[in-house]
Amino acid sequence: GRCQPQSTPFSNEKQVPLFMDFTWGAGGSTADTTTILADFCQNEVGVETNMHLTCTNMPHEKITSALAHAKEAGIRNIVALRGDPPVGQENWTATEGGFQCARDLVKFIRAEYGDYFGISVAGYPEGHPNAFVEVDSLGRQLSPSEQSRVAHVHVTQKNAKGEVTGTKIVSMVCPDDAFEKELDYLKSKIDAGADFIMTQLFYDAHVFKNFVEAAKAKGINVPILPGIMPIANWHGFQRMTEFCRTRVPDQMRATLEAAAAKSDDEFHRVGAELGVQMCKELKEMNVVGLHFFTLNLEKATYAMMHHLNILLEEPDDEGDDGNTGTKSG
Repeated sequence: GRCQPQSTPFSNEKQVPLFMDFTWGAGGSTADTTTILADFCQNEVGVETNMHLTCTNMPHEKITSALAHAKEAGIRNIVALRGDPPVGQENWTATEGGFQCARDLVKFIRAEYGDYFGISVAGYPEGHPNAFVEVDSLGRQLSPSEQSRVAHVHVTQKNAKGEVTGTKIVSMVCPDDAFEKELDYLKSKIDAGADFIMTQLFYDAHVFKNFVEAAKAKGINVPILPGIMPIANWHGFQRMTEFCRTRVPDQMRATLEAAAAKSDDEFHRVGAELGVQMCKELKEMNVVGLHFFTLNLEKATYAMMHHLNILLEEPDDEGDDGNTGTKSG
């Protein structure tokens, strides 16, 4: 039987978003759930769907089947990703006859479906997490661009038994040469047929600005949509920024840590304020839109939208068309 999607993610439809996207688990672990939710969102809720599709540990036939189902369901937009390795596996591997990277997936979609699908790809304003190294290991001074991307990562320390013994702060960065390779690869995904870029989360608007400028210098002229992760709780914030090697400005981290020490309510209030401030900075850069990672926790997103005056119940808000290249109809 077909499962009934929960109502939580679809309360967002009241805000009439440009699109709603659904993640695809590593190795297709959530393939059935993703396609059901995407189908339901597109055809029952009536919101344009941007369905994630990864090619890590994915047999060719599973990709073919997913795309066929998406077209049959009237889904017109795909996020083409390499994806993460499955839980418990440290590195990703391509299956025999499968895809090596997101660019291969973009090429395949264009070859098989022409311009039917709008295709978006991932961009990493600070560099891909896998390209990060410890600053001390470089044995040299950082360039100005590297200094602007340095992330002070709180790394969990464990003993031989796997028990957590504490944390330490490690300064990490994607070196300039690796960052240039990331941009070259991003350009190749666009040249292969991608329509626009959705970025990884970040908490420093200047990092995004520098990334956009660097992308344009590479000849990347498609829309770049900033990824916004609302700050919902202290432990989740620490976990996500550690995993993604995200740069958190020192003042922001200190402010959040102080708020977390007071109460959850204070943390929610301060987290929303900091997120709103960054979004205002992004809007001043004339970004094409804001892509919120709600993770089914829409309250933190709504709090930010309220302060940004973009909730639909705010009578003066007229919205933003945010033409990113998604397809409809």
